[in-house]
Amino acid sequence: MHRHVSAPARFFSQLPNDIIRHPRLSAPAVRLLAWQLSLPEGADEPLWRTAERAGIGKVTFQHAKRQLRAERYLFEWRRQSADGRWQTVQLLTNVPLSPDEAREHAASARGVRAVARPVARPASRPAVRPAGTAPAAGGPTRRSAAPQPLETPVGNTSHPPAPTSSHAGHRIGAASHHRAAEALLLSLARSGPHLALPPRKARKWAPLAARWLERGIGTDDTRTALTAGLEHAHSPLGALRWRLEHALPEPAPAIAAVPPDPGSTPLPRVSGMRECAGPHTQPLLFAPVGDEKRCPACRTDAATVTAAAAPSPGPGLTAFRAARRALAVPSTST
Repeated sequence: MHRHVSAPARFFSQLPNDIIRHPRLSAPAVRLLAWQLSLPEGADEPLWRTAERAGIGKVTFQHAKRQLRAERYLFEWRRQSADGRWQTVQLLTNVPLSPDEAREHAASARGVRAVARPVARPASRPAVRPAGTAPAAGGPTRRSAAPQPLETPVGNTSHPPAPTSSHAGHRIGAASHHRAAEALLLSLARSGPHLALPPRKARKWAPLAARWLERGIGTDDTRTALTAGLEHAHSPLGALRWRLEHALPEPAPAIAAVPPDPGSTPLPRVSGMRECAGPHTQPLLFAPVGDEKRCPACRTDAATVTAAAAPSPGPGLTAFRAARRALAVPSTST
């Protein structure tokens, strides 16, 4: 390959071949480094501005920065200025430096321009010192501790218990009904868009719906009673407001609780049962008909054993029974 190189007379930069031929630096990283090193002395341009001017995207820019840091061509530190603001100080170099050498160059901010140049990221807005008027910025102060009591308290000094009076309970119950009623009105929008209530209106109508819940009407029954047929109404929300005010059902009459009659209480089933006197592995209860002391199974077993032990009839008894049967049959005459 033939090459023709004309040495420029002006506007040129001396760039080491190690940067141009670096095996681990991508083209955007080399372009960022070459662009920064070509800036005139005293120029204060951050890397992100150089990336914008060079047409390098954000993701590619971050990848190029990581490569320059890894190869020790770029160093960054966070420092606090005299006005209390934090800023990022960047140092670019045309030769790899150790961290100690980079810190030394950044601290002195001197030397040859092409070797090291600190670049400070500009603040988003001009620094403003704290004003001297009250309240003035200052160092943290210790929190003052409460003084110890002069005398030892007598008795229980814990927090008083929450009020348990009927008025407090009524207020808690009313508040819960109010919240439930507001949630009920807001949920009516699920029945149709014509019943969608703004939160402010639902909060305003919640006391009307709370009366339904205080009557003991369930949430589902209240929702059905308020929304049935409103999809055909000319003004669904107006009809809903009228039902809330005028369609409240009357409370159900209270039914006095009748105390149970002790005499009418049925006796337990086992009260009329008796334990069997027969041989059982565990106690067995049975319901006797009379004065039986054994269960039906034991009585059946006893009868079977008795019948098996009875003596068989002898020859005389058999002949007697046969004679009786012969006499009972009438004779026929020819």
